[in-house]
Amino acid sequence: KVEPPAALTARVKQLAEPRVSEALNLPEKSERAQAIGVLKATIQGQLAAEFPENVKDVAAILEDIEYHTMREQVLTRGERVDGRDLDTVRPISCEVPMLPRTHGSALFTRGQTQALVSVTLGTVSDEQRIDSIDVAQETTKSFMLHYNFPPFSTGEVRPIRGTSRREVGHGALAERALQALLPPYEQFPYTIRIVSDILESNGSSSMATVCGGSLALYDAGVPVKGACAGVAMGLIKEGGRVAVLTDILGSEDHLGDMDFKVAGTREGVTSIQMDIKIEGLDFAVISEALEKAKTARLHILDIMDQAMPQPRTEMSKYAPRIITIQIRPDKIGDIIGPKGKVIRGIQEQTGAEINVDDTGLVTISAVGEG
Repeated sequence: KVEPPAALTARVKQLAEPRVSEALNLPEKSERAQAIGVLKATIQGQLAAEFPENVKDVAAILEDIEYHTMREQVLTRGERVDGRDLDTVRPISCEVPMLPRTHGSALFTRGQTQALVSVTLGTVSDEQRIDSIDVAQETTKSFMLHYNFPPFSTGEVRPIRGTSRREVGHGALAERALQALLPPYEQFPYTIRIVSDILESNGSSSMATVCGGSLALYDAGVPVKGACAGVAMGLIKEGGRVAVLTDILGSEDHLGDMDFKVAGTREGVTSIQMDIKIEGLDFAVISEALEKAKTARLHILDIMDQAMPQPRTEMSKYAPRIITIQIRPDKIGDIIGPKGKVIRGIQEQTGAEINVDDTGLVTISAVGEG
C-alpha cells in the first residue's frame, strides 16, 4: 500500500477533523453518508490545485479520520454516532400477523433494520432433498430458513443476482438459532420453511431475522419451546481502553473491532457467530459481551411478548392439516396397491396427499378443516 504524501494528510486533517465529528453525529444514516460525501467533494475541490496528482487519496485519508474520530468518541465519552450510550438497544416494533395469505408472518423493526418474515407449512413431500459428498446416501431436511438481502435495503441500485455467500451464512446462523426450539417431527409432522426479506438494513439484519422468524412461527401456530431473539455486540479496543457495544450499527461493524452475534431464549443461547479484526480477546471481554447480550436479549423478548406472548392454538385455514396413522409394515402393500393404483385412487377422489414410510407410518394431509 502506497501512503499518501504527509503534506496532503496534514492538510486534509486540518480541513476535515472538526467537520467529520459533526457529520458522524447526525441522527440518520443517510444524512451521515451524505454529509461525509459532501465533505469529501469539498476538500477534493479545495486541494485540487495544491495536490493535483493525489486528489484521489483524500477519500482514504477521510475514512481514516472517520475511523479514529468514531472510536475516540466511544472510548472517551461513551457516546455513539446515533446518540445512544454503550448499552441501549435501538427502538423496536413488532407487527403480527403482517401478510393475509401466508401461514404465518411478522414484521420486525429495530432502528433502521427491518425484516419481513413469513412461514410456510408443508407436507413430507415438500422436504428438501440434500445430495452431499459427505453422506453416501441422499438425506432430507424438513426445516429451512432462507434469507434475502436485496440491494435496496441499504439504498443501493444494482441488479439482484443469485444468493450471495453472505446471505447463505446469515440464513444458516438464523436457522441454527431457531432449529433448537422446534417441536419433534413426530409431534408436529410438518415441513417448515421460513423466508426473511430484509426491507431495510443498518446493522444486524440476521438477528432481526431471528426475532421476526420466532414471531412468524408463533403466528403460524408452530408449538415451539419458546421465543427466540438475537442481538449483535461490538467492540472498540485501543490498548488498555475497551468498550463493548450493544446492538451495533453498520458503521460500528465497519469501523469497530468485533461483530459478535448472540441469539437465544430466556433460558440460554441457541446460536452465536463472531467476526473479529484484532489479534485476540481475553475472557473478561467475552464474558462482558455475553452478559450484556443477555440483558439486551431479555429486553427484546419482553417487547416481542407484548406483540405475541405464545404460539397460536389454531393454524391458518390455508395451512395443510396432517393426520398420522400407524399400520403394520406388512399392510403397506394393501394401501399402495399394484403399481400405486389404490393410493393414487384415494388421492384423486379426496384431494388429500398420502405418504407411507417403511415403518408403516401413514401421513394424510389436506388443506381445509374437513
